[in-house]
Parts: sequence; C-alpha cells; structure tokens
Amino acid sequence: METNPYSGDNFIKASEHLRQAISLLSQHKIPPSPMNFRMGYDYVVGKDKELATAFNEIISQPEELSEENLWEMYRRLFIQDERALEKTRQELRHIIGNIQGEFERTGGNLPSYSKTLDHFADILTTSVSPEVMAVEVQKVLDNTRSVEQSQHQFESKMSNIMTEMELLRKEMEQIKEESLIDALTGISNRKAFDTTLEDTIQTAREEKTAFCLLLADIDHFKKFNDTYGHLVGDKVLRFVGLTLKRCLKGQDMAARYGGEEFAVILPQTALGGAIIAAEQIRKAVSSGELKDKRTNQGYGKVTISIGIAQFYMNGSPDELIQSADKALYLAKERGRNRVEKAA
Repeated sequence: METNPYSGDNFIKASEHLRQAISLLSQHKIPPSPMNFRMGYDYVVGKDKELATAFNEIISQPEELSEENLWEMYRRLFIQDERALEKTRQELRHIIGNIQGEFERTGGNLPSYSKTLDHFADILTTSVSPEVMAVEVQKVLDNTRSVEQSQHQFESKMSNIMTEMELLRKEMEQIKEESLIDALTGISNRKAFDTTLEDTIQTAREEKTAFCLLLADIDHFKKFNDTYGHLVGDKVLRFVGLTLKRCLKGQDMAARYGGEEFAVILPQTALGGAIIAAEQIRKAVSSGELKDKRTNQGYGKVTISIGIAQFYMNGSPDELIQSADKALYLAKERGRNRVEKAA
C-alpha cells in the first residue's frame, strides 16, 4: 500500500512549504501550474534528491526553462511510474475478480453435493427397493461427475490465473528495475545510488570493512553542448556511462549522480584499490574517441576528473559525499583529467 508522501506536513509546515514553492516559481518566472507547483513544492520539502538535482540543473540554465523541458522533467519523475503501477493495479483487480468468481462458481456446487450424499446415507440406513437404490446411486454419480468437472475447470482456470500472476510479477520486477535506471546513460540513477550507498554503509559497519566512493565530472562538458549541441552532449554522457559500466566488476556500482556528474561505489575496497580503479576509469574515458558516424567529424577528447573518499565507521553518507566532492574540486583545480583523494 502506498504511503502519503506529505503525511508529516501539518498546517503550519505545509503553509510554509507552499509559500516557499510559490516564491521559488516566481523567482525563476515559472508558471505556477499544478504540474510546476508540485515540482516546486517537492523541491522545497527536500526529500527527493533526484528531483532536487534535476530542478537545480534546469533553473541554473534559463534557456532550459521551456514548457517542454518542464513537462519532460515532470513526466520522467512523476508520471511514468504512476501509470505503470496503475496499469498493474487494474490487472491485479481483474485477476482477483476472476479468482473470486471461480471460488463462488465452484463452491456453489458443494452444498448441493453435500445434500445428495447426506440423502444417500439416510437411504442406506433404510430398506428400499433395488429400483429406488439404482435411482439414488445414479444421482450420486451424476453429482460426483458434476463436481469433478467443476473441479477440473477450476484447476484449469487457476492454472491460467497463476500464469497471469507470474507474468505480472515479471512486469513488476521490470518496472522496479526501470525506476532505478537513468534513461539516457543506461546505468543506475540517483535514486538507486542513494539506496545502494545506505546499504553499503550498513554492510561496511556490520562487517567492519572499508569501501570507497568516487565522484567523477566530465571536464568542459558545457563546451560540448555549446559547440555541437545537446544531442552531442547526450552522446558524451552515454559514452562515459558505458565506459564506467565496462570498467567496473562484481558488486561495484556506477550511477549518474546528476547532470554531467557520475558516482561509483566500490564495496570492500580500500583507498589504494580505489585509486587504481579510478585511474583505470580515467584512462579508459580519455582514450576513447567520439565521432559523427555520417561525417566522421571528431568531437574532441573527452576527459573526466575524479575525487575519491574512503568511508570511516563513524561517518555519515553526507560526509562521505562531501569528502569525495572536495577531492573532485581539487582535481578540477589542479588541471582536470586527474584523480585526487580526500584529505
């Protein structure tokens, strides 16, 4: 059962969020439509990190604040999952209705059959003629066949329903997986990253093992967009995402953290191993070459800067991310296309 995401908002808190949301939309000249208001309200509430990242990205570039881009963001963050889940709910209601109908239909024959058997048992305690006995035996046989036939039909129907349920289970698994994948790059999204980071921290504390976080940022990404357009920018993002995926193994996890920034979680990996992995990723990206397949025109060298932070038992997820982010800033400051570790 879905929970109310705004259940903790009392009148005072909700009123303050409303005021902040209206102020936010007004500040960036975003029409306060129901769609935009919901995004603004959720943004100021601050619980949805993926929305915060996407909203920050779009308001930082005024040219991106078009009705089409706002609608695309709303559709991606709010509508797709809801539609898929509503379709699943309808299918489940249909299946449950079928099961109830079959139980009612099949179960309806049982009281009549029970009466037939009771009546036959009474006859067996009395003296009746062979003719009467033959008639009663035939009634029992006819009722038994009827119940048996209903039972076979019920089993066949239930087999079909079980097949439907299994297909629905697979669809639900697919919906769950798709909700954790970044549509553009094909790797995990911010929602999946947040969940995995929490799980990895819990495991590290329980097993007292080290792990590291990498934050990577595409160098001069704005230049690709400004020079070649957003379609080429998207190609660069896909290229980096695929390269990360190709370089990692085992339980390692790569995610699009937001915009042109990526995150990598390296479970059971100390700082030395993380530096080696980060250098492999950096070299793999810088050695790649992007070209226009039609014109064979090159888009220039793609490089990334990477910051590394190791998790310590008394640390929090936010502190770990901040440490990696500081290391990433240091890598940018020292010339880009390099790896730096947190102090």
